[in-house]
Amino acid sequence: MYKKNRLGLDIDNKKLGKQTLRILRILKIKGFYRISSSKRGYHFSIKVNKHTKKEALIIRYMFNDCYGRWIGDVRRLKAGINTFDVLFYKKKNKFAGKWRKI
Repeated sequence: MYKKNRLGLDIDNKKLGKQTLRILRILKIKGFYRISSSKRGYHFSIKVNKHTKKEALIIRYMFNDCYGRWIGDVRRLKAGINTFDVLFYKKKNKFAGKWRKI
């Protein structure tokens, strides 16, 4: 769900997820993270200044957000569909971990 003061990231690789977590901590960016439902990556929900959906897509691209999720949001944005920036808690009967502070 799109919120102007929050940004979701879905990093599909544990190593890259840990690097992202380290970078967010170094930059003192506030937010939360959890292990994804596949247990192969991380979800991040970070606090950011107000931004547009296009700006969100640029930031997500820079942070290596899941390409399938990213391109899906690009297509939905172009089509005028409101669903944007979704991080699933449950997928294929598997659950994501608990949210933890960054």
